[in-house]
Amino acid sequence: MSTTSNGIMVRYAEDLSEVYQHIRAIGKEIEQADRNSNVSMWFRGHTNASYHLEPSIFRDADYHYNQKETYSNNHLREEYRFQSFMSRNYDNVDYRMPQTMIEWQEVMQHFFAKTRLMDWSESLIIALEFALEPFITPVKDLEVKEKCRTAEPTIWILQPKKLNKAVYQSFIEENENKGKGLIQKAVTVRIENKSNLDKKRLVNEIWEELSREASHGTYYDIGNEKDENMNAMIGLSSLEIIRTAYKARENEALKAFEINPFFYLLLRYYSDGIPVHIDSLPPLAIIHPYHSQRIRLQKGVFTVFPYYIPGKQMELIKETTKSYPSFGMEYMKNCIPCLHCIRILNPEKVAKELRQTGARRSNIYPEMQIVSQDIENVSK
Repeated sequence: MSTTSNGIMVRYAEDLSEVYQHIRAIGKEIEQADRNSNVSMWFRGHTNASYHLEPSIFRDADYHYNQKETYSNNHLREEYRFQSFMSRNYDNVDYRMPQTMIEWQEVMQHFFAKTRLMDWSESLIIALEFALEPFITPVKDLEVKEKCRTAEPTIWILQPKKLNKAVYQSFIEENENKGKGLIQKAVTVRIENKSNLDKKRLVNEIWEELSREASHGTYYDIGNEKDENMNAMIGLSSLEIIRTAYKARENEALKAFEINPFFYLLLRYYSDGIPVHIDSLPPLAIIHPYHSQRIRLQKGVFTVFPYYIPGKQMELIKETTKSYPSFGMEYMKNCIPCLHCIRILNPEKVAKELRQTGARRSNIYPEMQIVSQDIENVSK
């Protein structure tokens, strides 16, 4: 059984075997559409179907930008959180010390601080454990029982490589106000002591370079089966290190295309936080270094959102959701083709079957207290 919502097919599952059947069907669809045998899928579990695919820092937030639309109150909210979290947790981070602000945000995200990151997992089982968390929680207090009563468990499936390809396509849009406009916004503020003519020439050169090489995959898609497992997987924290290596001559390296211009643009929008209108650029699928046992066990990967400037698209989304303005991926036209959805109709049954396969709450929260609760729950 399936329905369609916002252009996304929603499949329904009564038991664990149906969940796997849907995953196989989605995999075949991706394989046929992309003519690629190596299908990449990321998974995210929600206890409630109404929960939007948007980062926590954007939820119920108001948006106010300065007159130049270069800085907002959400920039401020993020920066204060970073300052507080880093200052109060520096001694709790071991030898895997985060090196950049975007890397710190991964740690913040997994310890419940609000960020622009939204976590996914490379494991379907982990996503199921999150979606069914109240049903596999050992201690059923009143709060957990209420969550079980109102739950509408949902599994979201993302095609990360397809999403990142949409990001690349955004920069080579022929529309002057889109592709070239994005490049101009990212580049010209960094190129000093140059005339407007020189800056415009550089923008055109970058746009033409990215457009010309798109079919060859020079800057985005390796196009080699031997490299398929790493292809199109973006690591922003790694790109920060590469950028540091060019710090003394960043402008010259960019103009000579010694550095990947696509990666440079990603750093400007997703790491540096240049604001952009919601219909111009989708979120980016990224991988990050693991900084804790929790993140490793959850096989954590992420989508990172740029700072969006509300506009007409936001008003349309607000009318659609009948709630607060949402930056949910399920409402973004360039994200919808990358998403699939499975609703679990009998969560108690699926949770029981999942527990029989070894699912425990300590699989996603490996702290001592949770492990102890799981031990006491073995016979239940």
